Amino acid sequence: MILKLFGKVVRNWKAKFISLIIASIFYVNLQNSKVLIKTVNVPIDYPKLSGNLSYSKNPEKTIPVRVEGLKDVVNYYSQFMKAVIDPEDVQLGVTEVPIKKIVGVPSGVKVTKLKKTVPVEIESRGLKVVPIEVVFEGNPPPNFEKLTQILSPQKVTLSGKPQDLEKIGKVVLPEISLVDRKEPFAKTVKIPDLPKGVTVLGSRDVTVNVNIIPLSYKTGEQTAAGIPIVCSGLDPKLDVELSEEQVAIRYFSIKPIRSAQILTGITAQVPCNYIFDPIKNKIVPELQPQVAKVRIIKNKDLKGIEILQISPEKIEIRYKIKDQGIDSDPADDGTGMEGPMIDPSDRS
Repeated sequence: MILKLFGKVVRNWKAKFISLIIASIFYVNLQNSKVLIKTVNVPIDYPKLSGNLSYSKNPEKTIPVRVEGLKDVVNYYSQFMKAVIDPEDVQLGVTEVPIKKIVGVPSGVKVTKLKKTVPVEIESRGLKVVPIEVVFEGNPPPNFEKLTQILSPQKVTLSGKPQDLEKIGKVVLPEISLVDRKEPFAKTVKIPDLPKGVTVLGSRDVTVNVNIIPLSYKTGEQTAAGIPIVCSGLDPKLDVELSEEQVAIRYFSIKPIRSAQILTGITAQVPCNYIFDPIKNKIVPELQPQVAKVRIIKNKDLKGIEILQISPEKIEIRYKIKDQGIDSDPADDGTGMEGPMIDPSDRS
């Protein structure tokens, strides 16, 4: 019985052996067809640079890596892989920065970096604060005039190479038309394009408030709006944000008086008496915001008018420490006021 069974097994053994070899080859090829080895370019994730540092040239965007794993897994996950650079390796000047790791690699996939470093050039950029200037086109209709304008912000911080910043003394906004304007208005305009390599830190939007008034003389009780608020006694190491930029007043005058005289002869002031403590490196006192009462100061020509109401009577003042190393004109109080000088002793 056993001999008969053995005889059946060994019968045509050569053909059976060849069939086994062919089946094994097919099996190996099938398994190998599921494994994929290919080279892909993965994007480099560069760290953000602080303050006055920037990438002086466009650094390489990708590096080549060899990826090995199951075909479907490799093809799907390759799109999510990134090369990561350690921020501590990024230094001023030209350096070969190592690629520390590849992220987004799933389990079972082998990744080999074909390039282990990338050249990176970092340069120091300067900062400069310059005033913003607005230009007007045309004039209001007869019997109306433009009295004042207030810009918010009044200055802008620029970033760029020091040699490029030296050429810029101010930023001029696009022209604003005054044709057919009979009342105060506000317009938001964008800072125009700057020379190549110079950028604006923060928003490029500037709000321009323009005060248009009629040329008329009046007596009795009247109202005047759009009087700019001036921050008095501000520590030069601090900046402020006011909850209101302007006030309106209600006043009484026996003699005929023009609205223009009111708006050029009156100043609204708030005391900005917080200070910067250089030893503790903080603002004193620490409690913010400061609530300050608005005080009206009149010039000598307006002695005869009586201030009946100020709106708002109080505003909030928030302080912050000025950015270090930014050029600024200490003689400029940043008020943007127009009109004659005011004697501080003339108070309501």
